[in-house]
Amino acid sequence: MYHLSFKVTLVTITAMQDKTPWLLLVHHLPSRPTRLRVRVWRQLQRLGAVAVKNSVYVLPSTDKTREDFTWLQQEIESGGGEAVVFASSIVAGATDEEIIAAFRRERDAAYARLTTALGGLARRIAHRRLPQPSAGEMEDFEMEVGRMQIELNAIGETDVFKAPKRADAEAALSRCRGLLRTAQRGKSAAARGPATQVERRDAAKYQGRLWVTRPRPHIDRCASAWLIHRFIDRKPRFAFAADPSEIRGSIPFDMSGAEFGHRGEDCTYETLMKLFGLERDGALAAIGEIVHDVDLKDRKFGRPEAVGVDAVLRGLAEQVRDDRKLLGEAMAVFDGLYVSLGARPVKGRKRGSRRRK
Repeated sequence: MYHLSFKVTLVTITAMQDKTPWLLLVHHLPSRPTRLRVRVWRQLQRLGAVAVKNSVYVLPSTDKTREDFTWLQQEIESGGGEAVVFASSIVAGATDEEIIAAFRRERDAAYARLTTALGGLARRIAHRRLPQPSAGEMEDFEMEVGRMQIELNAIGETDVFKAPKRADAEAALSRCRGLLRTAQRGKSAAARGPATQVERRDAAKYQGRLWVTRPRPHIDRCASAWLIHRFIDRKPRFAFAADPSEIRGSIPFDMSGAEFGHRGEDCTYETLMKLFGLERDGALAAIGEIVHDVDLKDRKFGRPEAVGVDAVLRGLAEQVRDDRKLLGEAMAVFDGLYVSLGARPVKGRKRGSRRRK
């Protein structure tokens, strides 16, 4: 029987402290069955672990990585292998800087592969845009872009040390989404006739205002309020009414007849984004696609996040009966979504301030 007694020669284990920088998995797998080797390798890739020695893998030490490695240890042992998981502040033969550089190299390689795939997809979308792709082709493109967004998110979850090539993948994904939007606008414009010019609104004229919408807000009203609060009005107030005339001096949104409401194929969030010139922010545009898919139920963008965001907001509505509190809880959801879709949080940014370009 093979034993993992060699681990002490590979690492220097320090006295356990509250926090240690690295978590290591040392393992030995039997030659048979080969499917165990494949399964373990795939799990290590999914977790983003880096090999520092033969059969020795490392992750930053956190509660989550300890849980992940512990589950993998159990899987290895149940398959007839051996594994040990432990924390260490020193890895023999490698400095912290070298290990961090290895993490970044592996994430950069993953981002580069995704960027290449997105480049190929962009060329296919651009090639088929004229003549206009059929509805079936558009749906296929949207689903493929959605899968690549999921892959980008998965890589990002393991990108602890912020590999620089993430920006390339985000730009390539944004280009694909832009091509899809252009194709979709072309189809819509052909159906509507000549396009109308959008008259921009000056956010400076909408500061410290009272914004009113219908009670029991769901995704479009919640997302629109978040957009107003974070990017349009630095000190907004929100109220709820069945009829906006009940609250004099207020600005209605997502209500019948409101200036800031549905326009053509756009939901209220999209209307606000375009009127205030925010559509160039890729993360805001991506949120708009999610809101559109949930609110209008036409699967125009095929966003994979739509089902989850819808479920979270419906769950909040079941738990929180006060509309103002519900709006506050929902804003936290969109804050997280904004960052997860590629935006970088600005340190010290005040709630309601506009993100600098």
